[in-house]
Amino acid sequence: MMSLIDLDDDQRWVPTHVNVTVLRAKGLRTKGKHGSRYLYTIIQVGKEKYTTGLVEKAEVPVWNEECCFELLPGILEDGGRSAYPPGSGDLVLTVMHRVLIGLDVFLGQTIIPLDKIFHDGVCPRDEWFKLNSKAGRKEKERGQLQITVQFTRNNMTASMFDLTMKDKPLIFISPHKRGCLFDKKAQKREQTVICMASLLRS
Repeated sequence: MMSLIDLDDDQRWVPTHVNVTVLRAKGLRTKGKHGSRYLYTIIQVGKEKYTTGLVEKAEVPVWNEECCFELLPGILEDGGRSAYPPGSGDLVLTVMHRVLIGLDVFLGQTIIPLDKIFHDGVCPRDEWFKLNSKAGRKEKERGQLQITVQFTRNNMTASMFDLTMKDKPLIFISPHKRGCLFDKKAQKREQTVICMASLLRS
């Protein structure tokens, strides 16, 4: 099996964006007298961040929120990370507990190297990831986070894929961030999302 990134230049399919959907969490460590009552997740790729809404008083918080990040040029290539600061090619998801007074409390974090899952040709779909302690801290059981990751490209090569796109993908740009947020109905109408798992060639 060979990944599309290893094909000739005129055949290769290299994504320009990554879509991340945060679905739910389970088994979180409780904080405070009555447990973790206000929960949210920070989604980060490089310097760009998004935050989910707050979920109140839930043992299994459900978000079902999606965001999109523009990938740095060449970040998925072999050795592409070396051209950028450490962590630029990682998807970092951090679950937090909102407090009324003082700093919000860290509950757990998972880090996914985007170049690795791209080269492996595996897109996490409704997959559970273990939440870990902060780097350098003692590991504790912190629960799991369920997410979906999809790579997309704005301009598909017609010679490679039997796809027809009359209109350009509809992307809603946040005025404060370089990434983009999607309206789910518009996304289904306007954008073709292709999982790398279906793009492998033998």
